[in-house]
Parts: sequence; C-alpha cells; structure tokens
Amino acid sequence: MVFVVISALFWFILALNDSVQDNFNVRIHITNVPDTVTFISDLPEKIHVSVNDRGTNLWRNGYLRPPTVNINFREYAENGVLRFSKSDLNSSLKAVFGGTAQIASVSLDSLHLVYTENKGRRVPVQVVAHVTPSLGFTMEKEVKVSPSNVLVYGDKELLDTIHKVVTETITLDNISESTVKEVNIRRIKGARIIPAKVKVEFPIEPLVKKVALITLTPVNVPEGESLLLFPSKVPVEYYVAMSRLDDDFDEFIHLEVDFNGIARSRNGKLHVEVKSFPDKLLNLSLRNDSVEYTIVKQ
Repeated sequence: MVFVVISALFWFILALNDSVQDNFNVRIHITNVPDTVTFISDLPEKIHVSVNDRGTNLWRNGYLRPPTVNINFREYAENGVLRFSKSDLNSSLKAVFGGTAQIASVSLDSLHLVYTENKGRRVPVQVVAHVTPSLGFTMEKEVKVSPSNVLVYGDKELLDTIHKVVTETITLDNISESTVKEVNIRRIKGARIIPAKVKVEFPIEPLVKKVALITLTPVNVPEGESLLLFPSKVPVEYYVAMSRLDDDFDEFIHLEVDFNGIARSRNGKLHVEVKSFPDKLLNLSLRNDSVEYTIVKQ
C-alpha cells in the first residue's frame, strides 16, 4: 500500500507537469470607484476563460486562489464610460494565470460600462398586478410595497422625465391568504434603478356576512299626500371584509320606494329599489324586495 501511494504521488506530480487546458470562472473587480459614481451598465460578476498551461501553473494560479481581474477605475474611465479593450483584458488574464499561460478563449470580448455621477432621483413604485382571491375572500386593504420608493440614476434629461417606476406584472389566482412576492422593477433604458427588486404584500382576508335594517325613503310623493310603509325598514344582507366587521355602513345604504310605482303595482305592494351602497359591501341583497303601503291625505 505504501508503494502504491508513492507511485500515485509520483504519477500525480508528473501529470501536473504536462500541458493541459482547463476552464475557469474569473471574477471582475473594479477598484478605486468614487462614492459619487453609479454604474448604469451591468457589470458581469464572472467571465468564462479557457487556459492552456502546465498543470502545476494552473493549479497554483487557477485553483489555489480565485482568479480575479482587477480594473482600476481611474485608469480606464473617462467622460461617463469605462472602456476595457480586448487587449487590456488579455493582458490582465495573462497576469492572472502567468506568462506561460495561453488564453484559448474568453466569454467576454471587452468591457464598455456607462456610469453617471449625477445624484439619484427618488420616485414611487407602482405595482402592476392581477389578483383573484378565492371564493369567500377579498383583498380589502391596500397593497404594501417595500421599499415604496427607489432611486433612479441616469442623465439629468432622462431623470426629468421619470416620475415613477412600475413592477413586472404579478398574476395571482385563487389565493386565500396574504401573500408576499419579490418582483423586479421594469428596466428603463439608459437608467439604473436601485434597488432593482421590491417586496409586494397582497393582504387577503375572509368575507363575513352581515345583516342590517335599513329605513326606506319614499320618492315622487305628490304634495299633500304621504306614504306609510309596512314595514318602514327592511333587512339587507351583504358581505364585508373581516377587518371591517365592526364598521357601521347603515347610513350609506340608500333604499327607495317610488310613489309612481303604485300605478304599475298588481299586488298592492311597492317595489324596493337599492339606489346606492359603498363599494366595500359585496353581494348586497334584500330579504324583502317589496312592502305594503297606505296613502295618507294631509
């Protein structure tokens, strides 16, 4: 076993002395970036590089330490653009992997990064969503966005035209509980949005049935006459979000009976009509859709 281990070790050393080709993920790091600078272009975190060299060199330069290309911002940036040419990239990769290394291929040809030193403009985030609660549930409260405002960077002329940003479309169907989604903000050409993602909460809650007695209002009653209604109040059923269970909506529900309906009545009753009610009340219905009446001469 000892001789086997020794033989394997010698074989490994000899193998490392052979010329081999391997692929590496090389990190891109920009140094000496002023605090006032914001990149508009996306900086690739890594590039894929194929390198040909002796195994020992690749082991030392590619495996024992993460290969990284450092780009000095002050050296390559000018007038809002950082330019790092193909020759600059190859020279930097040669420095990373050593003078004997042969760069076979690189996934990136060159770098052309646009940046700005303008201050960002804070704008609100507008959520674009299509939400359908499950049967018996509703989304009563407002959608919450975190953060509700973001910073947009770019040329001053462009920033003057941007007053809000919008999210990518969120579609949620048949949901029965509050849901939080992380969503990207739609990109704006020539601008950088920070942060590029926001969290959106959709507050879903169950519906609760309520019953209320609502006073009827006679309309179109001729002068010198009045209507006595039996009953003068009728029960109304509706559904409301659980968070509004204790709210009083009675004064905002308006029911009418039309005196002119007497001429059309065939059963001696007047039809009850729902004229208005708050939008927050769902599936509103009358338990009695007609009432008896008596005309009183004044």
